[in-house]
Amino acid sequence: MIILAVDVGIQVCGYAVCALNGAHAHLIKQGEIKPRKSDSLPEKLNTIINELECVVKEIKPETVVVETLYSHHKHPATLGVLAQVKGVVALFSRRWGIGYAEYSSTRARKSFVGKGNADSLRVKKMAEGTTGITFKSVHTADAYSLAFAYAHEQSFRRLLGKNII
Repeated sequence: MIILAVDVGIQVCGYAVCALNGAHAHLIKQGEIKPRKSDSLPEKLNTIINELECVVKEIKPETVVVETLYSHHKHPATLGVLAQVKGVVALFSRRWGIGYAEYSSTRARKSFVGKGNADSLRVKKMAEGTTGITFKSVHTADAYSLAFAYAHEQSFRRLLGKNII
């Protein structure tokens, strides 16, 4: 199974395309989508969708995995913008007939690093250490941690299914 994990952001939207093999997520491609700062919000969202479409046309993932949004009470406007990005990605997955899943950052980081409160730099170091690949940024590494969490959950579900029958 091939999945597209997306670390949603309006300034930098990181992604990781991974092939799942059991509980392992093998990185196929990583990238960052960086809309121009001078663009309007609709233009930025359009840039994100257009670049994700290029990835989907090239690699044809079966599922899109995104992070559940969290907002600090001091920055409520940030949540609104990120929710729009996430909504566009969710709509994108539906329009392309791709599955959709989401995980909290703490769940993904706990699954990947072992600590739900690990910072993005630690996630990046762990991703580089486990894959032997240099990640472009903390955004692509965060996306990889989402893919890793998804791989583990799918592996666990397969185990449960085999034990039930």
